[in-house]
Amino acid sequence: MRRFLLLLVASVGVSLSTLSQASDSYGGTDGLWPKNLLQNGTFQEGLGPNSLPAGWRRYGYADPEGVRLVPAAATTASTTALLLVDREPDREIGITQTVPAEPGRVYRASVKAKAVAGKTAQGAFLQLRFLPSNRLVQTELQPVTERRFTEFFVHAQASQGTTHARVYLYTHREPTPEVLLRDVRLVSMPPPPPPVPPVYRKLKDLHLTTPIVRGGRPAAVIVAPASGIYRHAAERIQAAIQDLTGVSVPIVPDDSPQAAVPICGNLIALGNRSTNRCISELYNRYYTLLDLRYPGRGGYVVRTLHNPFGNGFNVVFVGGSDKAGVERAAEAFVARLRQSAADNRPAATRVRHLSVGWIADIQLGEGLQVLRDVRELKTWDASAGYRSVGYFGWNSISKHMAAYYMTGDEYHAREFLRLAFPDEKAKRQIAEVDGERIENKDEPLSGPYHYTAHMMILFWDLIEESPVFSDADRLRVMNAFAKQLTHRAPEGIYGRLVPPRAVGSRHNQWSAIALYCLGRYFYRHDPSPLWWHCMESARLHFRPLHSHAWVRGEGDHLPWYSTGIAPIFSYMLLTGDREPLRTGTIDTLLRGQEALISGRQPDWALRCASLGFLHKAAYLTGDGRWLEYRDRTGVDTSVFRLGQSYWPARLQPQPPADLVGRWTIHRLPEPMWRARRSGLPLDRSFQFASFRSQPDARGDFVLIDGFNGAYRNPYHAFAILELRLGGYTLLSGYRNQLLTRA
Repeated sequence: MRRFLLLLVASVGVSLSTLSQASDSYGGTDGLWPKNLLQNGTFQEGLGPNSLPAGWRRYGYADPEGVRLVPAAATTASTTALLLVDREPDREIGITQTVPAEPGRVYRASVKAKAVAGKTAQGAFLQLRFLPSNRLVQTELQPVTERRFTEFFVHAQASQGTTHARVYLYTHREPTPEVLLRDVRLVSMPPPPPPVPPVYRKLKDLHLTTPIVRGGRPAAVIVAPASGIYRHAAERIQAAIQDLTGVSVPIVPDDSPQAAVPICGNLIALGNRSTNRCISELYNRYYTLLDLRYPGRGGYVVRTLHNPFGNGFNVVFVGGSDKAGVERAAEAFVARLRQSAADNRPAATRVRHLSVGWIADIQLGEGLQVLRDVRELKTWDASAGYRSVGYFGWNSISKHMAAYYMTGDEYHAREFLRLAFPDEKAKRQIAEVDGERIENKDEPLSGPYHYTAHMMILFWDLIEESPVFSDADRLRVMNAFAKQLTHRAPEGIYGRLVPPRAVGSRHNQWSAIALYCLGRYFYRHDPSPLWWHCMESARLHFRPLHSHAWVRGEGDHLPWYSTGIAPIFSYMLLTGDREPLRTGTIDTLLRGQEALISGRQPDWALRCASLGFLHKAAYLTGDGRWLEYRDRTGVDTSVFRLGQSYWPARLQPQPPADLVGRWTIHRLPEPMWRARRSGLPLDRSFQFASFRSQPDARGDFVLIDGFNGAYRNPYHAFAILELRLGGYTLLSGYRNQLLTRA
């Protein structure tokens, strides 16, 4: 039996946009990472003198065949991977690289791995070892799919006396795996510093100017859907630029490398999240609200997005909810370009430089009206129980910010500032309207409730370049947001170095998301350890989802089950982490939600489920049942709402026929079962289970709660929570059980 390392190229040639959307599973898609300490972590430098990838050394058995290069297809979209093949059960093989390291610093080693068809990956490992102590951490590489790469990582703090760190990619003696590896990284940061926010004295660079043509050459590309739906609009913009400058700015399809996210150049993007893949990825990260409901039928938006990934590149959105709106947006943008050229050239001459500044040209669609009373503003995160009062990220301040962003009505910008730095009258209004949703009424930007915090910093990121704000306003707002770290720090997320055993309750999750959004905003212009650890601590909080579906909280108060998993969907979309979807964790959590849904209307299991949660579930799973459940909530979807709708393009409501005539069992994840130590076998342990004979309120239904979480409800075990026979509900709730006292 033989072993070898093969540097493989051809089999992993894929588009960069595919990589950004499908393979960067653990936050890498936010574009905010420290420098890679490894040489040739991408394996793109070819072979070194030792017949291994340049910069790497052999570990273990030296195979006579060495390392062979397989020529790649001649395309800029190809990438390089290492094929690790183990064919010797009694020996180890791999590659290693050693770099200088410092005591006390935190190191994170990662690699992306993919299964090979018909082969096992069991027995392949990533190891990080500190020298000279030989203290190590490692993780097994077990890719769950052959279709895409999955990231694995280890994370540790270098001990005293450390001089070097060594990364191994290797196999154990048994079994004999075969696995594809790429994008090996080792990054380092000081340990989490005390959560003391800095005081900023100087305003950051807002990157207000978006170059279109520079020095007679293109400085941007036009991103149009590959479908060709906006071909005329794209060519209209291209022709206008050429007429003004003599330069032909390229039109590229939305699945091209130039359109990949994180962006690597200035873009002019046409369409909305449902028609343009580039816009879809930016939408997921909350950098735009363009979708099938905003700006609405026939409406349009021409808007600039400034430096979203900290590399100085901008996006001009030429958007609408339909084709007519996008064509109107294109004409509005052409008018902007002509005005810009006229401001910078003598009459009847072409310009060598063409750029635009901040733009927010907004025309809402037919029949859309936005009220000014914050109590009347509705959001896409509304639920039957909470309505639009707040929660799920919202409070009155973020509502005003969103209303300004979506309409351009400066009244809402002024109201945002008035409430952000309140006088006594404003404080009384905050107390009346928001209550607990803003905990620190004296400093609302610094002290929002974690449940309602993250929308404020997301929308400030979208509106801060507006000329409605002075530089003094911007600096004041920025420092107020920085102080929010002091409010978040005691909530137990910041400073984490390893993942917890389980994802926390909805409160922990919203705190983590608020911390992530705060860190993302500041790290872009202040790449300090403080803000990086805000993001990393939040990512680590959700990391257990890569392995299992143990989510703490709501084990007993089942009407809140949806609120205990909804933040996970926001996290996945904001960070680009799709691993919980690929591993089946999301399917498990959603099937738990379905087990609770009785089919009745109204249904207590859907009362707290927000439109946003249900639409995100439909988007990520591609399953119309979540639109069916949305309709059962009774929440009106026809009115104008703030935020992102995630409105589906083609998906239609679909009854859950696959639940009929079978038990739907929400089992205990193995780590949760081990922690409980109930004495019951794993395969006989469950949280709750239901059976139904129809997908709706007809027929029979029984829901059994098999888990006593000793939380909000009295002691119970195997309680019948719902019993319906022939369409008639006979039992409902915990009161049908007999309670006894010793």
